[in-house]
Amino acid sequence: MKGLGGGLPNREADADETDPDFEKSVDGAQVMAALQQLHGNSGLIGALQQKLDGLVGLRSGFIEELHPQVRARVLALEKIQEEHDEVHEKYVEERKALEAKYAKLYAPLYESRSEIVKGTREVDGPEDDEELKAEIAAAGDAPKGVPEFWLIALKNHEEIASMITERDEGALKHLVDITTTQLEGEDEDGDELCGFKIDFHFEENEYFENSVLTKTYHMDDEDETILRYIEASDIDWKAGKNLTVKVLRKKPKPGSKNKKPITKTEPAESFFQFFYPPEVPDEEEQQNMSEDDAEQLQDAMEQDYELGMMIANNLIPDAVNWFTGEAFADDEEDEDDEDDEFDDEDDEDDDEDEDEDDEDDEDDEDDEDEDDEDVDASFKAPPAMKGAAAGAAGENPPECKQQ
Repeated sequence: MKGLGGGLPNREADADETDPDFEKSVDGAQVMAALQQLHGNSGLIGALQQKLDGLVGLRSGFIEELHPQVRARVLALEKIQEEHDEVHEKYVEERKALEAKYAKLYAPLYESRSEIVKGTREVDGPEDDEELKAEIAAAGDAPKGVPEFWLIALKNHEEIASMITERDEGALKHLVDITTTQLEGEDEDGDELCGFKIDFHFEENEYFENSVLTKTYHMDDEDETILRYIEASDIDWKAGKNLTVKVLRKKPKPGSKNKKPITKTEPAESFFQFFYPPEVPDEEEQQNMSEDDAEQLQDAMEQDYELGMMIANNLIPDAVNWFTGEAFADDEEDEDDEDDEFDDEDDEDDDEDEDEDDEDDEDDEDDEDEDDEDVDASFKAPPAMKGAAAGAAGENPPECKQQ
């Protein structure tokens, strides 16, 4: 398997040399618990899980030690699980067929949208909108298509907008379409391709030679929730136009033999860093990876994947609404609704706090009265301390509810 699992030990190749005592000592639950320490269930963990399938599948021995009647029940449960898995396989097949069906129905709509945005297809105003027609006639020559359509759509998407710098905008003005397709066919090893790709289409510009920049996410062909590796186009930057680096120039020190300025480059924040995905180490490097390095790689790949899914499943289908700002407004309304729900809960918590405070105050008064009578006969802490403790306890529940 390519990507993250390539450098891990191949237990299948060593099957003949397997130590039976070692197999008996392996506890599948312990192996899975160790995997979970890496957090998440994709990327590196997915590869590790596949490489350790031979170990995880081994019985730990506890089932054989169960009461015979309980073992019979477990066998019945396993049969149910097998039937469930068969039904799930049919669901996956039907889901793929349904997705393919609607992809064909969406295609002409996306094509029409692209033609209008690029300006290769002209449209008239609505027949019943005489006012708009009059404005068109009086306005004179119009710009081609819908200028900066995709730049505006991207900037209206809060998560994506955070990646776009002012320097990026000059290049993204030339972005004329974004499309996504599912991977089909087989890879060079004969395995079925699984995953999706995103194509960014650009008109001729002063920044790079590419007309299309592609980002491809390769998923496991047996478990589509596992990310194997990510690929991206090499950007053919024009001289001095690389937006992903910044050039630093330093004047030589007085008296230095080298009179030329010293220059060096550093990575720069840019949307186009999206086309420099996390690099999967080679086999030797994978064997020497520390747990921290594995976690960092895992996190980077998951963040990259989430962004890709956001563009493919959220931005592209609703691009018109992101351009007009309606999608952004809908998101804000959803957030306001959630805030209202939290506000209602906070109000209820505040009411409960007030009731508890009133009760605490009454208890404090009673305690103070009793303490005045017995002060000479007791060395206990003043009852007022009890009131303070009760007040503190009364403040804790609302905090827990908010969490």
